Amino acid sequence: MMKKLVSMLFMLSVMLILTTQTGQAAAVPKLFLNGNALSADVEPRIVKGYTMVPVGVIADGLGFGVSWDAATKSARIHNGQTEMILTVGKITAVVGGQSVQLEAPPLIEKGRTMLPLRFVGSQFGLDVHWDSATKSVSLKQPEPSPPVTGPEPSPAAGYIQDIGYDGVSRFTIAYDGVVTPSEMLVLKGPDRLVLDLPNTSFGVSFAPGTPSGEATYTVDGHPALNSIRYSAHAGKPVRIVFDLAVPTSYEIEQTDGQLIIDVKYPEPGAVPSPGTDGSGNKIYKVVIDAGHGGKDPGAVSVTKRQEKEFNLAIALKIKALLDKEPRIQPYMTRSDDTFVELADRATFANNLGADLFLSIHANSFRPEITGTETYYNRESSRAFADVMHKHLVKATGLPDRKVRQANFAVIRRTTMPAILIEAGYLSNKHDDSVLAKEEIRDRIAKEMVSGIKSYLKLS
Repeated sequence: MMKKLVSMLFMLSVMLILTTQTGQAAAVPKLFLNGNALSADVEPRIVKGYTMVPVGVIADGLGFGVSWDAATKSARIHNGQTEMILTVGKITAVVGGQSVQLEAPPLIEKGRTMLPLRFVGSQFGLDVHWDSATKSVSLKQPEPSPPVTGPEPSPAAGYIQDIGYDGVSRFTIAYDGVVTPSEMLVLKGPDRLVLDLPNTSFGVSFAPGTPSGEATYTVDGHPALNSIRYSAHAGKPVRIVFDLAVPTSYEIEQTDGQLIIDVKYPEPGAVPSPGTDGSGNKIYKVVIDAGHGGKDPGAVSVTKRQEKEFNLAIALKIKALLDKEPRIQPYMTRSDDTFVELADRATFANNLGADLFLSIHANSFRPEITGTETYYNRESSRAFADVMHKHLVKATGLPDRKVRQANFAVIRRTTMPAILIEAGYLSNKHDDSVLAKEEIRDRIAKEMVSGIKSYLKLS
């Protein structure tokens, strides 16, 4: 009798375990980021107690850059600061160049690469919480660090209440209080006028229209002006930027409570018919984007050179060569060591109505990795990437690491064919020495121009 009871209890335990495991396998975990539900094209699943999600959740839901290497079955993930490589079936990942043990190896499910969510989220600084009652994973981005406490800023002397445009050439800035504008800056690469208003802020009637503290207004019908941008951030002057299609003059008049800027029409003949060279041939607008800049140095080479300097040097060389091409008008997102937000780079190209967008970068990873890569996001950019990559590999002479698809912001948010090149790896001693040579930099610029002309069928 005792043996029979023990046997029954054993069978009951086995059935209970199997039922529990079946329930766990059938339960599809829900995903939330900062309280908002995340969707996935393939259902997340639980493997050995860990939630596995399709790579699309990492790219789109969490906003990380992801590229896929089909040859090695590896996913490379970037969050702007840290790079991670996970390989299907491998129990270790590479994070910031260091090998790290995984909770569960990546796998392929219904043609989609599945990655361990907790590992990826926590490595990139997210708070990850599993709720067993609701079978849900909640991810939360860390709160920004509180600002360093200091003396209270002085109240602004003037407040912007409105910025208006008469539809022709005059912009009127209405304000209360005292506004003393700085001298207008006339900048090139790209052409723009920049006006700072120190000790000024947005007034209560104007601020609700700019909840992020900045806005862009597209200008139609002005032959020299593409858009006007304005911003106000704590501790900084109000900045107003006029993005120009061509260099032009201006006049500023200040009356009681008004600042009037008249952006002049260019002289007759200074601007050809829209999109042509005056003979009916299309003029192509090409945006050259020198990655990083200012407070963002990018990668640092083994010889302590900063990527931002390499990017700008190449970009300036490309622009100088394109300036000699009668049917190409080059523009630059930055022409000096200044920081430009990723979104602003894409917005500039989109507002310009550019035909092509080329972002210049150099890579960094493990010291043994070497070679040249070209990235695109949308399929409509693939042909441009293929053409430019052939020329880039020819210029550097480094190993060909192929054309890859990725989710980088500047090539995702732009609307024209857009690519991002990684000329080589600054973390590799050989690549670093190659990219430091002036003749190689000249060759890269020359080949990039040749690639652009080839793609546009101008050669």
